[in-house]
Parts: sequence; structure tokens; C-alpha cells
Amino acid sequence: MGKLLGIPEWMAMTGLVFGFSAILFGIGWLNVRGAQLRVAARRPNPTEAEFLAMMAQDCSPEAARFVWAQALPQIEPRLTPHPDDLLLEDLCINDDDVEMFWSRDWVEQQGFSSPELHEWPESWPLTVRNFARWLDLARPSAAG
Repeated sequence: MGKLLGIPEWMAMTGLVFGFSAILFGIGWLNVRGAQLRVAARRPNPTEAEFLAMMAQDCSPEAARFVWAQALPQIEPRLTPHPDDLLLEDLCINDDDVEMFWSRDWVEQQGFSSPELHEWPESWPLTVRNFARWLDLARPSAAG
């Protein structure tokens, strides 16, 4: 292929790999954007104050603020978090971010060790609301 283009073979292959990667990233970006636009069309985008009010009966204000702060940078400018959104399907947030990084950040912020986090209740869908509720299960006040 490099001979056809008049360049070294390694350069042609590198260009092919970069081009293919760019196409895949572009398709992924379009898929995420389309999913977020569909979510935005079916429900309102709450402000932070509205979000905290919607979450008030389900979790602590700290857990609600934490989830807001974690989700917002990943979904703006098209969306803001809504308590009933599915984190992975609706918001298209990477499951590694939620399972590993958000949980670790919460544990560090609260000052307790990760074994204090409970197993995810199988009957709970992975919504924004349920994730905040789950975070609160490990809080000392939830155990008392």
C-alpha cells in the first residue's frame, strides 16, 4: 500500500490505523450525542437546586451533590443529571467511571475504607437516584 502512495509502508499502515481510529471515535461521539439528545427531548433538564430538591427524600444532600458533581462534567452541555436517568444507558457514562472512580472518590471524600461499601442491590436499576442511595448505605449515620 505504501508503494502505491509513494510513502514507506510503515507510514501507510500508521495512517490507516489513525484513520480507522478516528472513524470509530467519530461514530462513538455521534452515538453518545444522539442518545443524549433523545434523553433531553423526553424530560426536563433540572437545575442543581431542582435536582437536589428531587433527591431530598431519597438520599443525603452530600450524596446528591456528589452525584451531581460527578455526572455533570460528563454530560453537559446537552444534559444535566435527572434522578430517574439510567447512568449507563441514558447518560452514556462509562461503567468503569461509575463503578471504580465514583465509588473510590466517594469513599475518599467520606474518609472510610472501601470494604464499607455494600454490594449493589440486584433489584435496583442503576439510576442516578439509586446510586446516591447506595452511596448513603455506607455512611455511619445509615448504619446507626
